[in-house]
Amino acid sequence: MYPNSGTVHRIRFIYPVTCMLLGRTLHRLHLRTMSPASTLWHADSSAARHSSVTLFNEFLRSTRSALTQSPSSVHVFMGNEAADADSIVSSLSYAFVHYQQHSDTLHVPVMPIPRSELVLRCDVTALFQELGVDTHALVFVDEFPWGIKSRVKVTLMDHNALSNKKIPQVNGLQVVEIVDHHSDLGQHLDAEKREVAFADGNALVASTCTLVAERLKEVATHEAHKLLSTMLLGVIALDSINFDPNAKKVTPRDVKAAEKLEEMAFAKKEPLFKWLQAEKFNPAHWGAFTLENCLQVDYKEFTFTTATGASKVVGISAVLIDLEAFVLKTKDATALRKGMTDYCRQNTLSFLVVMTMFMTSDNQRHRQLLFFQEDGDDAKQCIEYIKTEAVTTATPEELRGS
Repeated sequence: MYPNSGTVHRIRFIYPVTCMLLGRTLHRLHLRTMSPASTLWHADSSAARHSSVTLFNEFLRSTRSALTQSPSSVHVFMGNEAADADSIVSSLSYAFVHYQQHSDTLHVPVMPIPRSELVLRCDVTALFQELGVDTHALVFVDEFPWGIKSRVKVTLMDHNALSNKKIPQVNGLQVVEIVDHHSDLGQHLDAEKREVAFADGNALVASTCTLVAERLKEVATHEAHKLLSTMLLGVIALDSINFDPNAKKVTPRDVKAAEKLEEMAFAKKEPLFKWLQAEKFNPAHWGAFTLENCLQVDYKEFTFTTATGASKVVGISAVLIDLEAFVLKTKDATALRKGMTDYCRQNTLSFLVVMTMFMTSDNQRHRQLLFFQEDGDDAKQCIEYIKTEAVTTATPEELRGS
């Protein structure tokens, strides 16, 4: 790793890959890898896959087109800002379930990120590409006409407090439903429906997709359900770590939902998990990412109040490479410091936490934490607290000096 840089020199560091070029690079990398089609999908499922995805794509295209016609009522389904596979697939699937039940309203799954960032979600883009989901028909947060928000109601998927900074005047939106499995933040208590599958400090399901799967079986069977079942099954397998009880994520509800989904899905859950996990951790994809890309892939923010009453914002980026590979995304320690500082300032953060997770040769998952703060001691206080909980940490200074 980089030696301690001493004095910080103010230099301009230019990232070598834009999102557009990155998309082309990742597409070429994907084409070089073996397509899973010959071994993943059921041998006799080709016609059914085509029929199912065609119907779902028609739903997406008609929805996107209707948005341009000044609709009188719009129901938005949107996941959290990290926009992981759970947020994206649960939103798409639950919007379709509502579409089946309430045809008088326009139901729009909105991706909670700009379109340019979809390429960073390697597992999701691989899933869409192999199944034929039309990503051009998707609606992203930077494309939705938020000027009509007086006619918009929102269902939150995979989070329970609306806080997307990319939505203008976000506090003016009406939240009518919550479908989530994280700790309840006590927001939107006037929502018509609130399912927050979390109790006694534990998630009651491994994935929001499990909650959607439970609702899917309650509506009339539709040809598009085969596609949705495949995507939901794959994400539940990812989030539960292949239903492994030793990972302490899977619950009986996940298992039951997966069994039902597998009856309609185009693949079995285990090969789906192995393929999607390989795409998610694909070193070729992560090797093409810049430092900023890595921070954007799975990014969330949390606000807390200090003992003095001050409000602080902490950013947390989940990164699927080890810390050494992350640090070496920049050419030297000065560029690393500048890149991290710029990201903190861009998001008005008190400090930034980078949580790495990577796979070893024996297929074991390992985690590391990096804390970065340009000024102040909030991060140091957090580190001291975590140390009392016996969690291994490393400060940016330790990394740069190692």
